Amino acid sequence: MPMTAARTRRGASWRAALAVTLAASLAATLLAGGDGVPAEAGPATSPLSNANAPAASATAVSWTGDLAGQAPCPEGTTRSSLLHREGFEVIPQQRFNNGWYRITGVEGNYAARALVDSSDPVDHMFLPYVQGTRNTRTMLAFATKSSQPDSSYTRTQVNSVDLRVPATGSWAGRVFDVTAATLDENGWLGAWFEHRTKGGVQSTWDVDNLQIYTCRTAPVSRISGSDRYASAARIAETYPAGVPVAYLATGANYPDALSASALAGHQDAPVLLTRPGSLPTATRTQLGRLRPQQLVVLGGTGAVSSAVEQAASAYAGTTTRVQGENRYDVSAGLARSYRPGVPVLYVASGADFPDALSIGALAGRQGAPLLLTRPHELPQAIETEVARLNPGRIVVVGGPVAVQDRVVTDLRSHTSGAVTRVTGGDRYQVSAAVAGQFPTGQNRVYVATGATFPDALVGAARAGSQGVPVVLSRSTSLPGAARQAITSLDAARGVLLGGPGALSSLVMDQVGARVG
Repeated sequence: MPMTAARTRRGASWRAALAVTLAASLAATLLAGGDGVPAEAGPATSPLSNANAPAASATAVSWTGDLAGQAPCPEGTTRSSLLHREGFEVIPQQRFNNGWYRITGVEGNYAARALVDSSDPVDHMFLPYVQGTRNTRTMLAFATKSSQPDSSYTRTQVNSVDLRVPATGSWAGRVFDVTAATLDENGWLGAWFEHRTKGGVQSTWDVDNLQIYTCRTAPVSRISGSDRYASAARIAETYPAGVPVAYLATGANYPDALSASALAGHQDAPVLLTRPGSLPTATRTQLGRLRPQQLVVLGGTGAVSSAVEQAASAYAGTTTRVQGENRYDVSAGLARSYRPGVPVLYVASGADFPDALSIGALAGRQGAPLLLTRPHELPQAIETEVARLNPGRIVVVGGPVAVQDRVVTDLRSHTSGAVTRVTGGDRYQVSAAVAGQFPTGQNRVYVATGATFPDALVGAARAGSQGVPVVLSRSTSLPGAARQAITSLDAARGVLLGGPGALSSLVMDQVGARVG
């Protein structure tokens, strides 16, 4: 069939020929004792009928973003091998193809399309047989869309595994567990697709970036909740009851808690989040379990209201508040917990959160304060606190856009040691550079999204108390710098902070491939 957008229609004579060919293929396989591979790949059963079709098939894992890239393994596993990838530069198995043709795919590449109507009610497409391994966890994944929403009419089969494929009018990723198919023919896998018309109405079904691959168990897990408050509470669950101190910050904005992540890490203290005007149930429950000896509320009453402070104080021995006219006053107030003569002081921009989030765990591990600055000038409260701390050296986190050189010059007058930078081309490279300052062979590495602040903010405190890094990632895929950093750390396990909306299952897969 010519590889053009014009499709070839074949009628009843083709289906009769297909039945004969399939019967011959099955007979050849049986004569080979079940171990042979058909000379031309095709199903070992007759085409599917709607009468015995199963319900819409559940996917094994969510696949969102980068549908032209690697499909994920189920959470807690990582890819071990790629058995087959089909990019549809040509339609496979031409002798068996009926009606499928090539179109532009999900991201400008190629895809396969079937178009059915009353004159051509069913189209089939067959993949080459692929050698798998019996009883090895195996996935079939592809990007798909269809004008037919009823999954009874968009179906695929891998050996005996019969699937109805849910599809919509927009591209979406689908991942199915087809491990059971590896038991049918000593691991040989034959996949084929069928699109039928519903009542003679014209419809299309598109398939792109098809992958058949195996997955292995990986030492990777996720800490998450239904929202940022529940996620923070889940992280707080890892602390024992009766902690000496806990911190409570607004979850609506980041500045007040940025500096606290380093101090909380040093003190082995949890950070919990609240709404400005009401204490979330998850936070209340966790405070009730922790019963901290001291609760420190961060920010003024605009960030955490007096009513919230009063409600939270019922679960603590004493309650104090660290506040000021702005985020820099709060940062300076938290730094007063440190004695003068600290070996190292970290300074990061208070105008954005990524750089401060990246350094929080390292500062917590080292017992070093973290102060915030304006990008173009050192606030008076911060300069006063830097002078009091009299650090042995100062590390500025971020490049000259985040913290200008004039601020670095001002900082030099407050230390007898060096003032250096940790920087990179973007927030992910900065995070990776910070992670590179941790010793290798850690028992874990935390990964959090760099797109929003709550998960990394709370996680940095926990990571700092455990002496391990937090590496920032994009939501849908692990950046190259993060991949290299995690590989170099040689950590025993990976822990993702936040749900699949914050870090996709593919990120978990990619982390799992680099730990353990």
